[in-house]
Amino acid sequence: MASSPTASPHNLSSPTSTRTSMTSSQATSSAVFVLNALDKIANTKEGRKNKNLKEVVQNAQNMLKTGEDPPEGQTRSTVILSALQTAIDTRSANLMTIALDCLGKFITYNYLADIEDEATQSQVMERVVDSICDCFIGEETDEKVQLQIVKTLLDAVYSSNNPIHQSALLKAVRTTYNIFLLSRTSANQNIAQITLTQMVDHIFRRIKVNSLPVYTGTAASTTSLNDITSPRSNNNNSTTSTSALDKSPSSKSDNVSATTISKTNNEEEDTTFQQQIIVEASMARSEMDRKLPSGKANDNSEEFLNDTANVFQEEHVESNSTAIAVEKPLPQPPQPVDHGQQQESNNGTVESVKNVVSEKEDGDSTTETMAVNGTDGDATTSRGSFDDNDDVHPVTSAETETDLYIKDSILVFRALCKLSKKPISSEWGNDMRSYSMRSKLLSLHLILTILTSHMNVFTSPSVVFTASPADTTIHRVNPFIQEVKQYLCPSLGRNAFSVVPQVFDITLEILSKVVQSLRVFLKKEIEVFFREIFLRILEMRTASLQQKHSLLKIVLRICNDPQTLVDVYLNYDCDDTSLDNVYERLVNILSKITTTHSSPNNKDHHDTHSSSNSGQSHNKHSKSLMIPPPLTTDTVQSNDRQAANSAPLQESAIRFRSLECLVAVLRSLVSWYMNGSVSVSAGSKIDDDQSSGNTPRESEDIRQSSDRLTSLSNSSAARLSPGIDSTDLNGNGGESNTPSPPLDDPEQFENLKHRKRVLQEGIRMFNWKPKKGIQLLAHNGFFDLSDPQSVARFLLNTEGLSKTEIGEYMGEVDEVNVAVMHAFVDELDFSNMNFVDALRHLLQTFRLPGEGQKIDRFMLKFAERYIHFNPNTFANAETAYVLAYSVILLNTDLHSPRVKRRMTLDDFIKNNRGIDDGADIPSDLLETLYDEIQKNEIKLKDEVEAAQDAALFTGSGGGALNMMGLQNALVSAGIARDVRREAYQAATEEMGSKTEAVFRNMLASRRRAGENETITFYSASHIEHVRPMFEVAWTAFLAGISGPLQESDDLDTVQLCLEGFKTAIRIICLFHTVESEDVELQRGAFVTTLTKFTFLSNLNEMKPKNVEAIRTLLEVAAIDGNYLKSSWKEILSTVSQLERFQLITSGVDQGALPDFTTKRPPQQAAMAKNSVDISRRSSSFNYSRKPSRGNSQLSVTEEVASAGSSQSLVLAADKLFTATVNLNGNAIVDFVNALCETSWEEIVSSAHLEHPRMYSLQKLVEISYYNMNRIRMEWSNIWAILGEYFNKVACQSNFNVAFFALDSLRQLSMRFLEKEELPHFKFQKDFLMPFREVLANNPDVAIKDMVLRCLSQMILAKAQNIRSGWKTMLAVFATGARETSETIVQMTFDIVRSVTNERFNDIVANGTFPDYISCLTEFAKNKKFQKISLPALDMILDTIPRMLSIAEKNKTIEIIDAHGPGPQTVQSGDDFLVKFWFAVLFGFREVTMKSDDVEVRKRSLQYLFDTLKQYGSRYPAEFWSTISRQIVFPLFDDLKQNSVHHRNMSPEDLSVWVSTTMIEALRNVVDLYTFYFDNMKGMMRHVLGLFGICITQDNDTLARIGCECLEQYIETNVEKFDMECWDLVTETFDNLFQKTTANGLFDDTKDLVDKVKNMATIEGQSPNNFELPVQDGAAAAAMAGQAEVSEERQRGFQQVIVKCVLQLMLIQTVNELLGKDTVYCAFPAGHLMDLMECLGKSFHFAKHFNEDSDLRMALWRFGFMKQLPNLLKQETSSGGCYVSVLMRMYANLENISDRDERRDEIEKTLIPLCNEIFTLYTELDHETKPKNIAAWTPVVISILNGLAQLQDEDFLKHVPQFYLPAVELLGQEHMLPEIRGALRTLLLRVGRTYKITTNISTNSTQ
Repeated sequence: MASSPTASPHNLSSPTSTRTSMTSSQATSSAVFVLNALDKIANTKEGRKNKNLKEVVQNAQNMLKTGEDPPEGQTRSTVILSALQTAIDTRSANLMTIALDCLGKFITYNYLADIEDEATQSQVMERVVDSICDCFIGEETDEKVQLQIVKTLLDAVYSSNNPIHQSALLKAVRTTYNIFLLSRTSANQNIAQITLTQMVDHIFRRIKVNSLPVYTGTAASTTSLNDITSPRSNNNNSTTSTSALDKSPSSKSDNVSATTISKTNNEEEDTTFQQQIIVEASMARSEMDRKLPSGKANDNSEEFLNDTANVFQEEHVESNSTAIAVEKPLPQPPQPVDHGQQQESNNGTVESVKNVVSEKEDGDSTTETMAVNGTDGDATTSRGSFDDNDDVHPVTSAETETDLYIKDSILVFRALCKLSKKPISSEWGNDMRSYSMRSKLLSLHLILTILTSHMNVFTSPSVVFTASPADTTIHRVNPFIQEVKQYLCPSLGRNAFSVVPQVFDITLEILSKVVQSLRVFLKKEIEVFFREIFLRILEMRTASLQQKHSLLKIVLRICNDPQTLVDVYLNYDCDDTSLDNVYERLVNILSKITTTHSSPNNKDHHDTHSSSNSGQSHNKHSKSLMIPPPLTTDTVQSNDRQAANSAPLQESAIRFRSLECLVAVLRSLVSWYMNGSVSVSAGSKIDDDQSSGNTPRESEDIRQSSDRLTSLSNSSAARLSPGIDSTDLNGNGGESNTPSPPLDDPEQFENLKHRKRVLQEGIRMFNWKPKKGIQLLAHNGFFDLSDPQSVARFLLNTEGLSKTEIGEYMGEVDEVNVAVMHAFVDELDFSNMNFVDALRHLLQTFRLPGEGQKIDRFMLKFAERYIHFNPNTFANAETAYVLAYSVILLNTDLHSPRVKRRMTLDDFIKNNRGIDDGADIPSDLLETLYDEIQKNEIKLKDEVEAAQDAALFTGSGGGALNMMGLQNALVSAGIARDVRREAYQAATEEMGSKTEAVFRNMLASRRRAGENETITFYSASHIEHVRPMFEVAWTAFLAGISGPLQESDDLDTVQLCLEGFKTAIRIICLFHTVESEDVELQRGAFVTTLTKFTFLSNLNEMKPKNVEAIRTLLEVAAIDGNYLKSSWKEILSTVSQLERFQLITSGVDQGALPDFTTKRPPQQAAMAKNSVDISRRSSSFNYSRKPSRGNSQLSVTEEVASAGSSQSLVLAADKLFTATVNLNGNAIVDFVNALCETSWEEIVSSAHLEHPRMYSLQKLVEISYYNMNRIRMEWSNIWAILGEYFNKVACQSNFNVAFFALDSLRQLSMRFLEKEELPHFKFQKDFLMPFREVLANNPDVAIKDMVLRCLSQMILAKAQNIRSGWKTMLAVFATGARETSETIVQMTFDIVRSVTNERFNDIVANGTFPDYISCLTEFAKNKKFQKISLPALDMILDTIPRMLSIAEKNKTIEIIDAHGPGPQTVQSGDDFLVKFWFAVLFGFREVTMKSDDVEVRKRSLQYLFDTLKQYGSRYPAEFWSTISRQIVFPLFDDLKQNSVHHRNMSPEDLSVWVSTTMIEALRNVVDLYTFYFDNMKGMMRHVLGLFGICITQDNDTLARIGCECLEQYIETNVEKFDMECWDLVTETFDNLFQKTTANGLFDDTKDLVDKVKNMATIEGQSPNNFELPVQDGAAAAAMAGQAEVSEERQRGFQQVIVKCVLQLMLIQTVNELLGKDTVYCAFPAGHLMDLMECLGKSFHFAKHFNEDSDLRMALWRFGFMKQLPNLLKQETSSGGCYVSVLMRMYANLENISDRDERRDEIEKTLIPLCNEIFTLYTELDHETKPKNIAAWTPVVISILNGLAQLQDEDFLKHVPQFYLPAVELLGQEHMLPEIRGALRTLLLRVGRTYKITTNISTNSTQ
């Protein structure tokens, strides 16, 4: 006995390690053990008295001692066994102990080796096990015997030579299990428990996973252990039967017999319901008087013997297709059946495992098995001999030893799962020492042990269950996990809702193992675990705190496993077939728990910080055996005692645990990204044989591992992969060539997640507005809206749709809705359903609307569909329709609370008379319908379940007078029943049953689907999944970690929350490459929230946790600084506030340190007086310390003040700035930008003080020094911000701020200038730019002075290093030149003059000569200081010879222009000079255009044109073109209204400009373009255009000067004109005549004429009588008042008048120009005729106006003119010039050839014109139109003289038509002398030509 390996609970080594099998050489030495045992038996009193025993013992002794042969037909072993069996049969405890000990040695030393047949050895071994097990007869068994039984059975199980299998193995395990339960000593219970654990461990350890081949053949479909069990046979002669209880001789001896009762599903449901009622009643009765278990209770030993016998049975299989060895009972006489129990059927078959499982689920043990009968006296006669082995059924030869090991494991595991599902006996409630409770706990612990120690068996693809069905040609296999999950999952579903904490905890441990290690194989099952268990319990308000706390520990374990977490997201949240988002919902629930408001009085955190690894002893995978905790009656306490001894759990512990889970999720996401592989959580060490499912992630390629767990295809049952589907796992066959597993493409899953999100949004929209939801879903392609069947299927099969809204949508009268409703009903199958069941089936798919018409349409379609499936039920569909409607009304009438008078059966029958095509429906049918509706209302199951859930998930209030509190007090005092607890327990049991049923239905549906179902599981491997996982839940994370941080002051909670913030920000920063508003929003939200928790803006309420928040924020900045982007602003603001806090706590007056984060108005100047003088130091300002604290000082605790000013915090803040050198290029820009913003806020908030806060400004300078060594590209980006900021700060109104900024800028610039700038870079230009901005924008003269001195110092010290900086410096000097302070301007000019004298060559070489000229130009343009402007002009002029000197000395000059496209190397000479001429000339132009001083403008204009004339010969034609366009012509841009250079000058300024500068410039232009006409010929069009612009100006002086210049330009250059030039001249005149023609006289005055005519008609005057007497002013005004016009129209008419004046001036110009012989003679005839055409148009236009008396009168009457208008001067001037030029051309006295060529054309124009004028003149009245006569007289004289000068031929041809009008002139009374003289000359020519007179007479007459 002492040698028992189980004597000590710590002796866990395998017996096989110390005992070896017996060989032939060992037979003699080992016989001593048997002889000693036989001697002991023989020497006992019983051995001497029992004759039979004495005989068999003596025979065995003789055989062993003498070595004689055994009797014939026997072996040595059988002889020994017979003796031992006889000793056992005596039932003597002493003999049984000796015999059992000998049997153990017998087994260990393999005494059965002398039996040659292995099959016979196995059969004998089974009999030995039976004999051992039969020694246990219940709790009355002797304790020593119990211990020896356990020891011997362990030897049998560990036997390697004759391993036991199946029925024998199950019996051994069952007996050990029974000893554990029924033994009355804790020591035996403990040893039995440990031994049982060793047995189970050894059973699974026998499966050598690594040595098994990976199966790749054809796999079975859904074959399982249940499926290979034969169904109940109909053959009465069948001999292959067994009972539910083992019917071996031992069981016969113990009179333990039972039979399973076959039940239907309805009976199961009824039994479950009844048992629930019994449990509740039993618990209520025993609430006050509980007692320890006794033999009379229902929870007794006999019952548990029956239960374990039923559970550990091995079901029967067919003889020709068996896959499991069957225990066949030994011969036995008939056993009578106990009264009250059913006898087995004649065929002797039993229910299959499936039926057994279904029967054992909910039923009470007393209704499941037979009672135990009989006494020990039957034992001897009931046992057979070990020799009797005729009927032993052999193991199928086709099976290998490995197959048997696998099947043994499945059988044991199944038995344990069944035991774990057994209900706890109601008699003792939840007493932990009851048999049922200990049984359940042990079975669950053993399951956990198996999963923990042998997970590789479950996950290995080589461990398969082999089945041999009837068709032996097919070899079917099923993976181990797929075989056992049908038992494991229902067990977990049943126990997960247990109210017993121990059961609940161990179930959760198992669930944790399943989720973390088996998720690849149990995708759908795990979804149920999460949805129905994890999430459901966490959401239940009625769940106990202990339950939630235990569950959260498991959730924490899952959250700590990155691989599991990401897998859950991929396979459930991104799976559109699973509407629920497991990961997202889990995070939201956790967040909700953490933010649950806690009671302010609850300060107890004793359990809040319990180790998160507590209870994780089961979470270890190792080769060593994991021992469950002792479950003996002494070590297990009752719930009551445990509750009394343990402190109550606080809600704070739940919230803390939930917070741990949230942070664990964030931590896992970071770990997943950072490692690139999964780091397994701390408590989950993986076994060496463990699959790679939990190992670090493999690459994206096809992953190959030794056990193939994560690299299996969808086509092999023996290979399980991340992409494996459930049908494969169940054994569906496929191709032997395995394709690559599905990869977790992030983009694919993002698309899946997006589509699922769209689906959920569509469902939400449908549940709110069905039509809009349908449109949204159809738009996104979830169905075809034009196909009603597609819509109907979606509505029928989609989870989450509101059935109420489905009914409302389909009930609408629209054609589309009706079509969908019909298609919806057509999808339902009503075949073989009675009428009410069919109606119920229909109404479970949607909620029937309340409107009668809608109900009518539904019932019509239902009737049609029902009759389609059941055509013989009613006469026609009309009957079904009426009856359906009647049933609906009946259902409402019987169950509506608003109906007072219920419908009776008679009423119902009466209402349905004659509806069956005129006949009555059978009354019994109507009665059945009525009764069924009355008993069972037709209602939606979803609504019922929702109501039940509402009771569990909605917390109930205290009620009136806080009755719930009173009830709780009564319960605590033991006076009242805890009804709520009982109701909750009943509800949770119902939930457990429901969850178990879900698994059963899932298994059934999967079997029905067979090979058609494909479920793919994806194993995550990409880090990109982290981003969408965070995005879908970031708001929950934020709420979950910010809530506790705000409410709790507990340091552990605070640290956890802060870690959550840090990790969340880390996740966001990891995906810094994603540019989106969402990422910015997320990062901003977390950083801003963390910043607010620093409480630096509310110092009075600061606590230590706020200091920790500051520390965390600094850590975030240190770790993720490269990716914080805009969030740097919040961090740096916090650092600034921290410095303020430190100063305040050190004693500085708070008034001197305003808070820039709070918006408050600036303090008055009086506050500035209170501030003390401070001096700047390197890091901060020395603020005054006051000994006493006033109202402005804060009162913070010493702890907070000390923590906030701690050296570590100060160093962390300083390190933030020194570490900027490690930031990347983009991050440093973000940092600088944020620091600038913070600094500006500091300065603005304290600008009213004498010494504002400049902490951040100092830090800005410091980081500039720290980062001085950055590359130029990065520095350019930094300085783009810094420079702009220094511009702003240095322009601050506070002198100290501006001075500090400028001084800092100077120091930085000097540092930058120390670095030599390479050619063609411009960084110097950028960093010097702030000086220009400061000089331009800061009004303080002292600051301006400092800017100039800074630059002067730089030039003196670093001039040799200045490159691109010259450009900025000259820009600064140019800015200084514009100042109004003479001191500043003079200082600037002195600096420039010095630079000119000393560094002119540097300016030229660095490409800044244009900037230099621009600078001097600014000096010249200065409005106030002429004494500086004139020398500046002279300096510009002096640069010309210096440039020429440089060109002469250097053949080539390299210009390093940082602002040009590249390096420039120019040749000396013209090319070189051209590049600089423009700058000089442009400078002169600028001064001329913009200087306000007349003398400066005059000199500048003179310098400009003198330079052009002096050096213009050097310029190429292209440069002249440039000069014209950009230098010369822009001088006149003020004349162009649309010019970009047009200056909006006042009329006075414009008049001065025109009179002083423009006229001179115009004359200079004529002079210049005449001087260089040959070079500037191409610019002639522009020059003429310039003259045209001047002529058309509304300025008489400018127009006259323009005409003069035009005339001068043409006259001077007329000899140089070619035909192209004459074209331009003619075109210019043509354009000018067109532009100056006053077309407005006719275009806009028609309405005025009409009005005047109407007025004349009213006044009775003739409208043509416009020659009125002259009126005085009053009369004219009165007349004008009668017809008023708008001022705008008056102004418009003034432009018309101007055009008339301009055209008259233009006519005069033409007349004068053509009057000059050089011009006339050079003018080509064709061009001259074009010009004459212009004059002709002008003449006729004026004549037409002068003849239009109505128009003239209208203009006068409406006040446009003060007197009657006319164009007489234009008419006569144009006509006279027209006639004179044509006469001259016609006469052609100069003999110009081109005139003669056009003689005919001239004649056709001239003669009619002369006639027209002559006639007009003769009709004039001397008295009425003296002005007209005076005006036309010169023209007529010109005509007469011209006629007189015609050649004879022409004279003879044309004079006749003029003769008579000329003679008529003689008759005029007042003929003018000039006319008389001209007529005389003409008449004399007539006389001579016609020879009327002689020349002599003519001459004498003259």
